[in-house]
Amino acid sequence: MKQRNFLGLILVVLGAILLLQAFDIIQGTIFFNGWWTLFLIIPAIVSMSRTGVSVGNTILLVLGIGFLLQEQGWNFRGFLVPAIFIILGIGILFRK
Repeated sequence: MKQRNFLGLILVVLGAILLLQAFDIIQGTIFFNGWWTLFLIIPAIVSMSRTGVSVGNTILLVLGIGFLLQEQGWNFRGFLVPAIFIILGIGILFRK
């Protein structure tokens, strides 16, 4: 129930900010290059805090951060696949 209230509050605030921008009451934007990567990063962090660190949520976090860095101008593409392989390998080695 608390999660739903928090999500509802975030959506109301986001909508209000966008509406104020549409009426030119406030200037600027809340969006930045790669803002969409937060849809990968935030669920990964929430999953890690609830169920602990696993291979799946770690890969999701690495992908999100990688895409965010790429959107910000970093050349992360050449490092992404090797990083995923290393994380998968470590996860397999330390699995109980």
